[in-house]
Parts: sequence; C-alpha cells; structure tokens
Amino acid sequence: MIALDHLTVRLGGQPVLQDLSLRLEPGRITGLVGESGSGKSMTALAILGLLPAGAQVTGGVVLDGAEITTLPERRMARLRGREIGMVFQEPMTALDPLMTIGAQVAETLRIHRAASRAEARARAAALLIRVGLDPDRVPPERYPHELSGGQRQRVCIAMAIALRPRLLIADEPTTALDVTTQAHVLALLRRLVAEEGMALLLITHDLAVVSQMADTVAVLHRGRLVEQGPTAQVLTRPDHAHTRSLLAATGHRPVRAARSTGAPLLRVEGACKDYVTGRGIFTAPRRVRALNDVSFTLRRGESLGLVGESGCGKSTLARAVLGLEPLDAGRILLADAPVSPSMPAAQRRRAQAVFQDPQGSFDPRQRVARLVAEPFHLTGRPADAAAQVVDALRAVGLMAEDASRYPHQFSGGQRQRIALARALVIHPDLVVLDEAVSALDVSVRGRVLDLLARLQADRGLSYLFISHDMDVVRAITDRVLVMEAGRIVEEGPTAQVYAAPRHPRTRALLDAVPRLTQAGASGV
Repeated sequence: MIALDHLTVRLGGQPVLQDLSLRLEPGRITGLVGESGSGKSMTALAILGLLPAGAQVTGGVVLDGAEITTLPERRMARLRGREIGMVFQEPMTALDPLMTIGAQVAETLRIHRAASRAEARARAAALLIRVGLDPDRVPPERYPHELSGGQRQRVCIAMAIALRPRLLIADEPTTALDVTTQAHVLALLRRLVAEEGMALLLITHDLAVVSQMADTVAVLHRGRLVEQGPTAQVLTRPDHAHTRSLLAATGHRPVRAARSTGAPLLRVEGACKDYVTGRGIFTAPRRVRALNDVSFTLRRGESLGLVGESGCGKSTLARAVLGLEPLDAGRILLADAPVSPSMPAAQRRRAQAVFQDPQGSFDPRQRVARLVAEPFHLTGRPADAAAQVVDALRAVGLMAEDASRYPHQFSGGQRQRIALARALVIHPDLVVLDEAVSALDVSVRGRVLDLLARLQADRGLSYLFISHDMDVVRAITDRVLVMEAGRIVEEGPTAQVYAAPRHPRTRALLDAVPRLTQAGASGV
C-alpha cells in the first residue's frame, strides 16, 4: 500500500535519512526502532510531507504506485487524515486546549468535508465511544485538561482514525503513560488494525512493546535501515551489531554499591491533601482526596521507588515533598526540619528535582551556565559560581565548554544530564526524580541510570524515584512504594515486592509490563 523507495533526506546538506526502503502493508504492524536521532520521527514527517523547510529529498514515498513527496501542499493536505493518520507522543500538546474533545474529533471530519456539522458531531461521539471513552464518564463536552493522559491519547487516536485512513503512524504513543494505561492503548491500536485492515507504523524505543505488537520490525541507526524482518527473527537472532546493542540495553541494570542503613532523612507522616474541583455557576464543588494518610521514611543514601497508575497521587506527593504544595493534614520532615511552601531557602536547598522533560523546564533563551546556576538563589551566589557550574557539568559526564551552549544544541540524554547538574550544583541531600528517564531511548536510559548509581555512591544521595516504568524502578531502587487512589497500598524491599506482590494493584501493574518475548505479535 505505502512504500518508502530509497528515501534520502538531507537538512543543511547533512543526510538525516539515507537510502531508506520500507513496505507498510494493510492489516500489519511495523515497528520502527532506534536511538534518539536515528531518524524515526523524520521518517514519519517524510511520509506526511511535513519535513522542515529546505529539506532536500531524493527517492520517495509511494502510495498505490503514485509518488507523493512531490505533490503540492494542497493535494498533500487532502491525504493527511484521509489516507494517512498520525498519533503523536504527547497528546496534551497535540490537542487544542480551547476546544472540547468532541469538537476536535468533529473538526477532522468537517475540514475534509466528510460530514455536515450535525453528522460530524454524531460521528465524533461514536468515535470517542469506539476508542473506549464512555460518554457517561467522559462526555464529548469535556476539555483536554479535564482528562487523564491515557484518555487524551484515546482522543488523539479517535481524531487519527476519523476518516478511516489506510496508514496510521503512532510516534511513541505510550511513552508518557503508566503501564496499565499503556496496555489499554496498545490493545486499542491492535484492535483497530484488525478491524479496519489499516497498516500501523509504530515508532518506539521500547523493544518489549515491539515484540508484543509488531509483525515486522525495522531498525534505524544514524539514518540508515540496518536490519528489518519478522519481529521474532530480528529480536531473537539479530544480524546487526546495533540491534544486538539495543537488545542488551533493554535489560541493562546499573551496578549499585552495597547500601548501609543510614539515618532517616525524609519522614512523611499522615499526609493528606484535598483538591476542590467542579466549582462553577451551575455545578457544585467536589472534594477529591489526592493524598490519604500517606506515611513512609526515606533513609540517607537510599533509593526509594514510587509507582502507581496516572492520577494515583504520585505527583502530588512529589510536590509536597519538595515544599511546593501545602498539606491539609499530617507533616513532612526533611533532616528533622518541617517542609512546607513557606520553609526557608536553607531548608529548600536540601531537596532538588529532575523532571521528565528537561527541555520544558529550561528557558531556551539561556545558556547552560545560567540554567545550571539557577539554584544558587537558594544559597547565595558564591564567588566561584562559574567553577562550581563546571564541576557539576563534569560530574554528570559533560564538558566545561558545554556551559556556553544552549539547550537545543543537546540530545535528550544530554539535556537530562544538564538537569541533573542543575539539581546537584548546590549539593542537596535528596533528589526527586519524576519520570526522569521515561522519554529516553534504551541505550541513553542505561547510561543515565549508570550515572545516577555512580552519583549516589559518590555523594551519598537519597533518591525518590517516581516512574511508571516498573523495570527501571526494579533496576535503580532499594525499596518501593505502590500507590492507589492516594494511599500507599504496599511497600517493601524492591526485590521482595516484585517477586511476591501482596496487593492486587501491585500485581496488576506487574502483569501489565510488556515483556521482550520471542513470539512477536503472533504470540500475544
């Protein structure tokens, strides 16, 4: 149906895709894997005709025997949505925050003149039901910010399939989702392929997802297709060294120093937090309990994992631990001093954070030296601030000259190292890592986990590691907490909890983790 025929793309004279040939067949799922910068997303943009201005293209993309890379923009716009649909990685940025979800799905039909206004509204409602959004719980009149991450991704899928395209491209569609939500979204995509007979190009860095979803897999490395074939064959008997390195990185666990039991650093005692939602002219306010009597202790030099589904209270707890959110009841002590939004700068210095998307937390107009030096406002800028910034950059594996560059000049893994340098420059006792490696490909993730283990051993840091990636939590933590509906429902040594989970929520999370299987999609 759609074939990439010796496709080569150059930007500024430099090749980003080289001689790429790939067939996407109806009713089949093709997994496209590779490291960050290998050309995965550029392949999707080339198919959609959305390459950056000035891109030089040779070879082509063929749809039903016709070349489409040379089509004028007006004709290409007719193909997008109708013949080729797209699901992006971050649904919140793909959706219009000022439009209801029903209106956004209907807009796809209206733009292509596939339905009248009334018909589009009715079909949009039906599409939302089809992707698993119950109108009693998630009516079409909701706005994107009122939905969870998994629900927003389902809206994006409804928009992408509204015109029943023959090819659906899903670019990292589950990276930001917890494991149970991820399992639901992947099952939905698999069902749509079977029911609609469409081709699915699944772009991901998660080889376990590919092994369970894809019929065939293609491996990109520095813009070249180095290996492709049936999923089971490629993942069990890889021919190329890069494929073997990706498989090795998938199971990588950092070497961590033996832990001595340190004194308690962080104590959370009976923490409760309520939010009031639904307050409006015609709606009565509703009180939602985000944290419900949460208690735990984190010791010096210890790494504590925090896992649970989206909306269970993990991020609320992280904000409270960082002193960004007041509690309604209970207390939090860090180094025996209270934590709150009004705590002094000297206390706030003790805990720093690293977030999922460092690019979003950096000012793109500032150089790295300024960004890493930001926490000095808590301690006072020292006379040797520039030297301390360089020391922090070197500690995370970067170079002194990187201080003069801008964030956009770095890869995703390098930006995460800069975020770590910023957190470490004032020598905190506790680092809160909120999904700090979930957006990284497997090889970069492995290097960042090794870095975290080394820094912890060298500096005696304590980590609160929040993640939906159960394998990462197993690799980097000593103990784990499992949250459900604002409560800690299970806790214990990581190895013990994973080997013999006691609570149904823990078992559900572990059962939903995709495994790197030998059977490929046919074994699901």
